[in-house]
Amino acid sequence: MLAFAPLAGIERRALGSYDNSRGYADLVFAGTRATLLAQGDAAMRLGRTILARLAVVLAHEQLGGAEALLFIARDYANARKAFGQPIGAFQAVKHRIAELYALVEIARANCLHAAAREGCADFLTAAAAARLSATEAYETAARDCVQIHGGIGVTWEQGLHLHMRRARSLAIEAGNALFWEDLLVEHLTGAVP
Repeated sequence: MLAFAPLAGIERRALGSYDNSRGYADLVFAGTRATLLAQGDAAMRLGRTILARLAVVLAHEQLGGAEALLFIARDYANARKAFGQPIGAFQAVKHRIAELYALVEIARANCLHAAAREGCADFLTAAAAARLSATEAYETAARDCVQIHGGIGVTWEQGLHLHMRRARSLAIEAGNALFWEDLLVEHLTGAVP
């Protein structure tokens, strides 16, 4: 258990969540001292920059989960046999794994690009692209990996449900896909400075 230094006027309450593999808490501020960092348009820009940085970090976590599921699905498809041959020999399974590979590599390219663009004028655009592609990759990988495993994929034995929970919870942390799509469109059209 991590120990946190007590902060005057801040109360931390643990929260239950859909994804029980990480801790969530509600912070309650009561009479806590604060320092004004920015206001007006400067505050909006600062908030978007912080959110974009968080999005890039979350996108990298989603990329790692998607890649892990890609390998799990590939290994299972090569080991599991049906009708005397590995299920990975069937075209439907091959195509799913190939699609997962493509989604993972697109997400990887976007994540690396976004990390490299931090501090540049197009960072928000790059962060949104990374977040959207990584969300799609992880959610698709979680769904397809369970389907490739068949009935055993929904049991506790494989642990794929943990990835499914993580994919769903990460998809809505720091803004869901609709939020990032809207922000991306606004930024590309010049509606957001």
